[in-house]
Amino acid sequence: MQLFDKIVLSIYAISLSVLSFLIFLVSLGWMVPLESFQYILTLPNGQIVIGVISGLLFIVSLRFVYMGVQRAPIHAVVHDTEMGQVRISLVAVRNLVKRVASKVPGVKNVKAAVSLGESGLRVALELKVGVDANVPELADKIQKTVSSYVWDVAGVSVESVTVSVADVSGDGNR
Repeated sequence: MQLFDKIVLSIYAISLSVLSFLIFLVSLGWMVPLESFQYILTLPNGQIVIGVISGLLFIVSLRFVYMGVQRAPIHAVVHDTEMGQVRISLVAVRNLVKRVASKVPGVKNVKAAVSLGESGLRVALELKVGVDANVPELADKIQKTVSSYVWDVAGVSVESVTVSVADVSGDGNR
């Protein structure tokens, strides 16, 4: 969702919240909102203002309904073979990366993100490692392991593997 859509959604939600609260108050017997609405309708441009506001709310409603039923594109790596196309979703590659990185001794927890680069995949890993892990060696080993594993399993080259150590665990090595 774009920033503009988030802003419009926020304004829309606030508008509907205020409107529903006013309708709730009218249902409890407080007639001031209803009388104010009727008064606005009697003003020379009142019907136009109410019509424009309700029309905008209706258009925004249609936009959000469309966004809700629209299918998000599945980002995938595509291989063309003799029999047709093979698509491997980035989510599947991310899960492969998490699995292989978590099996490296010294790694406690892995968060992974995978995106398409210019010449291959870009992998970003955030790790929690053991207190006795040699971080530079561990990072190098993970980078090589992830790159070769993704190539072997998915047939996709890895452009870069960025490793960030977010935490060091005192639990020892596995």
